[in-house]
Amino acid sequence: MNNTSLVNLLEAMFHQSKEMILFVNNDGEIVYMNAHAAATLDDTNYDKSQFQHICTHCQGMYAAGGRVECNNCYLHVDEKVTFQVYMRTREGDVVPFIANFQRIDPENDISVFTLNPLSEQLRTQEIEHQKRLTQRIIHAQEGERKRISRDLHDGVTQELLNVLLEMRLFKYIDDRDELNEKMMKSEDSLSRLLDYVRNISVELRPASLDDLGIEAALKTHFKWIEKQYGITVDCTLDIQRKRFNPEVETVLYRIIQEAIFNAAKYAEVDTVNVRLEEMDDGTGPHVHFEIEDSGLGFRTGDTPIGTGLGLFGMSERASSVGGTVSVDSMPGKGTRVFGSIPV
Repeated sequence: MNNTSLVNLLEAMFHQSKEMILFVNNDGEIVYMNAHAAATLDDTNYDKSQFQHICTHCQGMYAAGGRVECNNCYLHVDEKVTFQVYMRTREGDVVPFIANFQRIDPENDISVFTLNPLSEQLRTQEIEHQKRLTQRIIHAQEGERKRISRDLHDGVTQELLNVLLEMRLFKYIDDRDELNEKMMKSEDSLSRLLDYVRNISVELRPASLDDLGIEAALKTHFKWIEKQYGITVDCTLDIQRKRFNPEVETVLYRIIQEAIFNAAKYAEVDTVNVRLEEMDDGTGPHVHFEIEDSGLGFRTGDTPIGTGLGLFGMSERASSVGGTVSVDSMPGKGTRVFGSIPV
């Protein structure tokens, strides 16, 4: 390809690009801008035959800590890649853009300044994030449905089938004592089945959480954990209010439930310590939570033993109400799940 063809291609890219491209000198004067930039940026009160100044469009950069008006302006450096800048548009709005600034002709102090709408990039990132999040949520939901289905089939269905078969034989039993004994066995089976269904119901959504609040629901759940898994839950609850926002109570309950379940399943411990404390950390009232065990532990960067959706779910739940959750664990040193939620 000869130089003429390359120049023609570069000119076509410059004029037809959907990206805003501006050439500026060391003083910030706009030497040239492409059609998209001219159609987007505010060009009122300018003499077209004279240089325009980038500072007239620019409304400040954004850096860590907040807006930057003129300090450390990109005009003072040779290259500044991917930063955020606010520009005034023809409509009079101040719009954030993703910018790139690079000196391309040091001899004549000419730099190229490119702008892309921030909203479009964020929208694309958000769409991709939502896709990944939705896939993980669907995967988690399907896993939970499989578990419930398996529990119902292996527990409820089989138990009901056994009771049904026993009851069908009642009509062939003539001996009253034998019949009474069979009926008592069937009654015991139905009682166990009732407890089993009640446990599934409580695990899905405890009525005490809606009726009595987080403290009562947790205490009930801890008793159930001790009965089901033989694990003692050493609990310290230091909260002033009896009730919180229902969403906050649900998130707290599910995070603690999941952390204890993980400890019961993987940590190989007899005791789990749970602490719930309401305090003001300077930004407002928060509930701080901590679930700790001295079990096997794991390396937080390693591939999870299970699906890993438990830790992911805790993080997503906490962030949904403006909270945070962290996991601190080492092999042989136990695991600590901790965080806080604004209330």
